[in-house]
Order: sequence, then C-alpha cells, then structure tokens
Amino acid sequence: MVRILFFTITVLLSGCATNQLHFAGYSSEEELSKVKNANIDIDVIEVSGVEGCTKCTESSKMVWHAANYNGLLYEGFSKIPISDWSDFVRSSLISTADSSTKARIEIHRVFLKTWQNPQYHACQSEISVYINNQKYHGKAIVKIKGSGQELLRTDLAQLNPDALNAIRLSLRLAYLNAVQ
Repeated sequence: MVRILFFTITVLLSGCATNQLHFAGYSSEEELSKVKNANIDIDVIEVSGVEGCTKCTESSKMVWHAANYNGLLYEGFSKIPISDWSDFVRSSLISTADSSTKARIEIHRVFLKTWQNPQYHACQSEISVYINNQKYHGKAIVKIKGSGQELLRTDLAQLNPDALNAIRLSLRLAYLNAVQ
C-alpha cells in the first residue's frame, strides 16, 4: 500500500514544473558554453504570448518560484521582473536587423525557479518559432548551481543577475532546439 501511495504521489508531482526543475540534472559547463557561443543568425520581428501575472501560481505562464531558504520551505510565486519581454528575447537571441532570417517568437511558458538549499537556479522555457510560414516548437531546461536570489528579509527574495542569465540561456536553447 505504501508503494502504491508513493508511486501515485510521484506520478502526480512529476508533472509540475517545480519538481521537473528540482529533479532535473545540472547543465554542464560544456553545454552552457555551447549555448552561449552558438551562432544564431536571426531578426526577431515580433514577440508574442507575453503574459504577466498579478496573483502568480505554479500554473502562471511567466512566473518566478522562489523556494526553500534558510532551511524552511517557502512557496513564493511572483512575476518575473522583466519589463520589456520583446527586447529581452531579442537580446537573448542576439537579434540583428540585417539577418535574412526573419522570425516571430511566441512564448508559451517561462518558469524560473530559485532554490537556497541546495543552491541552484533553473529555468524552463517553451516557445514557438515562426520562420517562412513554418512553425517550430522548442523547449529547454537550464539548471545552474548558485541560488540565483538574494534574501532581503526572511520572507522576501530578490533575483540576482545570474538568474536573468539563466532565462536568457533557456530561451536560446529553446530556440536552438526548435530550429535544429
């Protein structure tokens, strides 16, 4: 009976983004370097699907989940603090107006998780890329050691620049996964 209960709970939790990121393997330095150095020749002409949340939850489309700091479980969900997603996506993909590849990017989900113990930050991105009337779907997870957050007080966390870099890398990898 205990095994059945454990199996049922495991199956139910495996679908949630929080656990997918928590149990994902760390991205190696080699993988991260390949993503950083990948030559992406693209002109992003439109970014759509951007949807902020006011009462953010696990199922919000673009959300940051700050969790487990100072040894206590903390379930904090909030809006990812990026004001201009179009500019952020363009800079992440190093979009250039002189590229012959014109693309539209639709964001389906960006889920960022920061964790204090063990320290890591991870981002899952899901996008669609439209090039020449063709649709390509890309999904990526990037998980990096280091918390990605700073604690301002016991119940308030703030992202550090490393976490924003993880989002950039996740978007780049999702794009590369879509077009390859």
